[in-house]
Amino acid sequence: MEKTYVIFEGKEYIIIHQYESGYCEIKEEGKLNEEIILVHYSELTMTITSK
Repeated sequence: MEKTYVIFEGKEYIIIHQYESGYCEIKEEGKLNEEIILVHYSELTMTITSK
């Protein structure tokens, strides 16, 4: 599965899931699932789609 990298508040995150409502679950690569953040897609800046 290809990872989608985004920038949120100056940090790089990976999109875990995107809902039809436009909200996304994101987390820093290597962090635990307890550290997932829910943000709206409009708050994200897209980066490189794969590393």
